[in-house]
Amino acid sequence: MTRQTVGADVTVVTVTYNGIDLVDRCLDALERQELGGLTMDVVVVDNASTDGTPDLVAARHPGARLVASPTNLGFAGGNNLVLDTATSPYVILLNNDAVPEPDFVATLVRAMDDAPDEVACLTATVLLAQRFRLATADDADVVDGPDGAYVPDATGSVTLVNSTGNVVRTDGFGMDRGWLADAAAHHPPEDVFGFCGAAAILRTSALRDVGTFDEDFFLYYEDTDLSWRLRLAGYQVRHCAAAVVHHEHAASTGEGSELFRFHDGRNRLLMLVKNATAAMATRAVLRYLVTTASIALRRRQPWPMVRTRLRVIGSFTRLLPRMLGKRRRLTRSARTARAQVERLLAAPPAKATGGFRREGGTDTPSR
Repeated sequence: MTRQTVGADVTVVTVTYNGIDLVDRCLDALERQELGGLTMDVVVVDNASTDGTPDLVAARHPGARLVASPTNLGFAGGNNLVLDTATSPYVILLNNDAVPEPDFVATLVRAMDDAPDEVACLTATVLLAQRFRLATADDADVVDGPDGAYVPDATGSVTLVNSTGNVVRTDGFGMDRGWLADAAAHHPPEDVFGFCGAAAILRTSALRDVGTFDEDFFLYYEDTDLSWRLRLAGYQVRHCAAAVVHHEHAASTGEGSELFRFHDGRNRLLMLVKNATAAMATRAVLRYLVTTASIALRRRQPWPMVRTRLRVIGSFTRLLPRMLGKRRRLTRSARTARAQVERLLAAPPAKATGGFRREGGTDTPSR
């Protein structure tokens, strides 16, 4: 482990698990940052990788500080190893499969310096690393977005958006704002419900106020849960359009994998029980139970999909008493009513944009 930068302006945290090539590229890009006099402490949290990541960090990136966890703590617990003790005024979260542009860190820090104290977080512009071109009628492997249909093409001229922040819909589903939009045409409002954990800067004082990530989530929806808690405490989240990273979408967990589907389904319900109004949370849980029963009895989905939903229900039920306890504590500490925060939720889109490929068929949360 290398020494911590004393009095750094910002701490940059990237959590990795068996992603040696990914974290290598991420750290290469951090070493090329144009800081303009700022100082940063780069911390790599290794979640018990078995692919040689600690050795690579020590050999190729001696300026980074390595925090080695003996077990895989997930995105939430891994980040908390640093967030819980950070002393810099700001902390930047950066996915190991994201490559930041050279002015990324300085842009976020300067923007946060200029923001009022009630802005707890700035979420960056996360672009898909792949290039695309417009699809033709004969193309396969098509990506459907709100601005058109595209196919991956290394020589293509179109860049698609992964996220410009997280939104929560009135039906209880979270999603990336701008998902699969043409980056050249996507100019969203500055204010956004929540930050995308793939690339964002947080005010350390706000974390001390509301707490860090909920480690019961492990991964997925932990960033939206923290964003909701910030909103309940009266803070704002904004988008910093000029801070850009290029993201290898789902490189770590795989969109559509059982790992993804389990945590995505369970954590959405946990987040709503913990943060939403009782009416909204109850509707979402009942809808999940009824839908699961329907697809199981009518055999509308393959058994592995049903099995995952049953695992979700079992794990959600076990964690429910704990979430209700956290909900009660949030009720006592909240400075903004739950109903008022729910006015910030978005209507479901008129045109659905599904998974990274047309056959995916699911809304895709951040990372």
